[in-house]
Amino acid sequence: MKKVLFVIILLLFSASLPAEELMMFTANQYFMSRIYTLSTNGTVQNYFSYDNYHFCDMEVVNNELYAAEAFAPRVYKIDIDTGDLEVIIDDWSLFYFYDIAFDGTYFYVTEWDLNRYDVNGNYEGTVSFSEDVFGSAWDGVYLWMLNDEAQIKCWDVALWPNLIEITANAFSPPSDSCRGLWFDGTYFWSTEGLDGSLGYIYQFDYSGQVIDQILAPAWVGFGVCKLELPVSTDNLPLDYITNIIVSPNPCFNKLSISFLLEDHSYVSGFLYDIRGKKLKTIFSDILVPDIYYFELNSIDIPPQILLLELKSGDTTIYYKIVHL
Repeated sequence: MKKVLFVIILLLFSASLPAEELMMFTANQYFMSRIYTLSTNGTVQNYFSYDNYHFCDMEVVNNELYAAEAFAPRVYKIDIDTGDLEVIIDDWSLFYFYDIAFDGTYFYVTEWDLNRYDVNGNYEGTVSFSEDVFGSAWDGVYLWMLNDEAQIKCWDVALWPNLIEITANAFSPPSDSCRGLWFDGTYFWSTEGLDGSLGYIYQFDYSGQVIDQILAPAWVGFGVCKLELPVSTDNLPLDYITNIIVSPNPCFNKLSISFLLEDHSYVSGFLYDIRGKKLKTIFSDILVPDIYYFELNSIDIPPQILLLELKSGDTTIYYKIVHL
């Protein structure tokens, strides 16, 4: 029996981890909001309810979910596993936010004017703006905003605080009732805010042509976007290794891994967060046949979903770990 302590190595990860694509959808009714986790076909996986909140447009930053708040001038980061809210922007000099976009450096939200904040929520200035906005999105070059007259307009913010409208790029969304705007790298997304009946979640191009539409799960839709979460492949066989035990799961501050290595092999184990950042190297070496036991003190890792990668020979498997 061999026991190895983990060594903490903080590295940036550039390879692709196995992931499941999910849609995040927010809807409102009276004084209650819900945030849904949906499969790509619209099937509900989970949802969280919030009394006295009105979440609107949503954004994804580093594979984490952010939402604008209409009852108060706030932007929240939302933990999709627990539903917990973290205030990122809190500007009570204003009255409300109906939209949010992120250009890689700054958040953009509108009240009556267009306001800009850095990733820590620090105010970075305002540009005079005369339209009511129901959603905004950054496509890598321009800021796009969906207004209350069912128009999506294009703005160049490169010369901030000068705001230049690119009028030739304007187009109409798939529905006059569209709320929220998000860009996935190729297409825009929006959802309908219909009273009394279910609306659609729309994927569409730069002309408003619908690429795909999915029936929304409930209520009055106000925003939609997509995330990628790690998937588990722990039911697949691993070369030379049997009797794998990963416990406990969920775990608090300790995680144990044991297995039987049946032949000489290079064996490695790494721990990643859901954004693909390597948090810890567990083991990485050529090992002889034996029973192995590894123990992790994970007290320094915040609560989150983790992915444990185990590799032996030419095969790799992943365990999804809930760290509490």
